[in-house]
Amino acid sequence: MFLTYKYRLLPSKRQHAALARICEDQRQLYCAALQERIDCYRKTGKGRSYVDQCRALAECRRDLLDMAALPVNLQRWTLKRLDDAFSGFFRRVKRGEKPGFPRFRGKGWWNSFGFAEFSGIKFDGKRLRFRGLPSGLRVHLHRPLPDNADIRSCVFRRDGRGWFVCFQVAVAVPEKRVVERAVGIDLGLKVFAYQSDSVVIPAPKIARRAEKEMRRRQRALARCKRGSKRRLKVKARLARAHADIVNARTTWLHQHSARIANAYDLIAVEDLNVRGMVKNHCLARSISDASWSKFLGFIAYKAEKAGSTMIRVNPRNTSQKCSGCGELVPKSLAVRIHACPHCGLVMDRDWNAAKNILAAGIGGGAGNVAKIGKRRPRNILLTPARELKV
Repeated sequence: MFLTYKYRLLPSKRQHAALARICEDQRQLYCAALQERIDCYRKTGKGRSYVDQCRALAECRRDLLDMAALPVNLQRWTLKRLDDAFSGFFRRVKRGEKPGFPRFRGKGWWNSFGFAEFSGIKFDGKRLRFRGLPSGLRVHLHRPLPDNADIRSCVFRRDGRGWFVCFQVAVAVPEKRVVERAVGIDLGLKVFAYQSDSVVIPAPKIARRAEKEMRRRQRALARCKRGSKRRLKVKARLARAHADIVNARTTWLHQHSARIANAYDLIAVEDLNVRGMVKNHCLARSISDASWSKFLGFIAYKAEKAGSTMIRVNPRNTSQKCSGCGELVPKSLAVRIHACPHCGLVMDRDWNAAKNILAAGIGGGAGNVAKIGKRRPRNILLTPARELKV
């Protein structure tokens, strides 16, 4: 499996200017390659592939000294980024979605460059070196890379605080753990998640708590004259506030997903259509603030890294079905208590849904569970109705 390790860079003033210059060169290369594809299609009716543009890149490097001064893998990364944009465009056209043709990138919309392969660049554990960058670039290793790390590629990114680098590292996948502890997780908005073992994860509502400050900074930006130096400063402060919200949310999601992946051998979650759910204008902001998709993505890769298994189940009727007797008990979203008239089970609706998700994960994924251990799951029986407490 591949993991990404992100580190802050500590460039000197000269290196900071060199990084900015390289980033601008790659932006211009991206726009030139996009224009080449558009012109080729208009004249011949055929497109240009990534391989074709790599061959043209080799010819340009022989004629232009400025392009030859940079490693070829750095420029191939830029061409690959354009090729990925076209692949996404054709995929959306095939699905009948809004296509979104690749755009030309202005200076404010290009803040990264990278190496398609970890070739033409060296890292000795403290500094990065590659052609076109003066001397070694210091890396703040706040956590160590894995022993004998096999770095496959890297990406340099710029934000409001400076530059950082992301290493894509290939690591061995551990063997699956024997299933002894399993959990079902129901995601929500009133509480972020309810686990089948009655553990409740409260909703952080990070963006909601920052709304007042965000409105204040947005009003300050609206009062500034366009093109003024003050507008640039206020815009940078607003971008910093957005980045703080993203960082706080990401840290919170990392902490809870790591706890779940390390504590349980089998994790059952709902296969939610978040893209369709955010079309509800009443709940879109709260769902986006919760970041369900990112949370499930974190659990997926952390579970694989820890040797546990994550199973996605169909969310249909998980909140309506009774976890005690299996009968359907229809209720609206406003009803927060599950009260079954058939077996008399009374409990929180999210807890009931989490138990149904766990039962579906064990039943629907029995074949997968049997392969990851020497014995079938144990200690996963649902609590009897007489022992449940609201």
